[in-house]
Amino acid sequence: MAQTHREPNMIIGACEWVALPELGIPRLRARTDTGAKSCALHASQIERFVDDGRDRVRFRLHTGHTRPDQWQLCESDLRGVRIVRSSSGQHQERFTIRTDIIIGHNRWSVDITLTNRAKMRYRMLLGRSAMKDHALVYPARTFLQGKPRLDSGDF
Repeated sequence: MAQTHREPNMIIGACEWVALPELGIPRLRARTDTGAKSCALHASQIERFVDDGRDRVRFRLHTGHTRPDQWQLCESDLRGVRIVRSSSGQHQERFTIRTDIIIGHNRWSVDITLTNRAKMRYRMLLGRSAMKDHALVYPARTFLQGKPRLDSGDF
């Protein structure tokens, strides 16, 4: 069976504003990285638990770079655990969630690994698997899509 391929419908810059409505995040700066396969999100105090027979994860999502104390408590279904090679070359076991992302006026679901990005300038890394079929990257520009355009039912 042949795979279907969608043409990307937007051009994004090296950095973009994203929203993660299912996690209650209306705006977060993300760094695009075509060298990274998956998305990564700065999280701490990650706790795995079972609720009504479903594997879930609870974590602090850190939203501010200039204010490291700025965070929000989030919960999500646990999609799985992945082994990821970090930028330092180390292999790490990371919890993975699946949630909707909004960039500009576009919305789709992405897999995101939870990790400590405290030393990184951007709290989220947007990997190529999330951009596939949705976006082309223009690395010389930033924030081409502006702030996420949210509908009244997003939060």
